[in-house]
Amino acid sequence: MGWRSILLIVLGLAGGLNWWIKRTPTDHSDTSASIPFDKNAFVPVEMPGGTPRNTVLVLAPPNCPSERAKRADALVSALQAKGIPVTRGDSISFEISNPSIEQREGVERTMQVFRQGAPAVYVNGMGMSNPDFAQVAAVYEKTRH
Repeated sequence: MGWRSILLIVLGLAGGLNWWIKRTPTDHSDTSASIPFDKNAFVPVEMPGGTPRNTVLVLAPPNCPSERAKRADALVSALQAKGIPVTRGDSISFEISNPSIEQREGVERTMQVFRQGAPAVYVNGMGMSNPDFAQVAAVYEKTRH
């Protein structure tokens, strides 16, 4: 084995070690449990991309006759009747580059809310699946500024 082969192996190992160190968190603790998820209450989330501040985002399947989709439509109508800004959608995306640990945890909680079923409701950094109008209005009033 020549000196060039040995040099390539050493450089490859150094590069792999450097990549491994950078990809793992420095404090190997389980941060996903720092804020517990409660499916019966609003929880802190990372807001889906493009959602304006002080606007309620209600997610449910479009043109769906299911009971949950009907509840989403009724919630949207009730919020509009009370003058609370609301947007109805059917999908989420995120506009985050190089997310922090807190943002990753927030995205995970956002997805947990979404996976609980329709309607998934997000407002000012808080999210809950299938809340009633009073719960949404209370969180909206508490978090808007």
